[in-house]
Amino acid sequence: MGYKAVEPDNYDSFTRFPAYLKGGQAEALMRLLSAHTHDKGLAVAQKNTVELVSDRRSVGLDFAVVEECAEWDECGEFAEAFGDDVFVVEYTAKGMARACSGRGGTLSIVRRDEVVVPRGANGYVHRTC
Repeated sequence: MGYKAVEPDNYDSFTRFPAYLKGGQAEALMRLLSAHTHDKGLAVAQKNTVELVSDRRSVGLDFAVVEECAEWDECGEFAEAFGDDVFVVEYTAKGMARACSGRGGTLSIVRRDEVVVPRGANGYVHRTC
């Protein structure tokens, strides 16, 4: 079957290491990754990083995977930029309830355990709206 998309992680590293990396540098790298990914016939996701969502088209991003956007009140900004091409991951019951009540009819929303416990193991969580 193969892959249909990639999700490069740590696009937001510039927020954690501002002395070493700037937003423009993160975008420059993402442009290269997006071009290569598209050349391979794959879509590319923006992971989190609401700070750069307005540049998603110029960077070449096709959809978003966002963690805790309901918890951080960011789902609307991602939905505005990506339409319904947003995959929401929440880790708490509170975040899940908020995401489902606000965007459950338009976005793909899942609650899962943060450490990705195998199905059937103690601590495994998987819920949808």
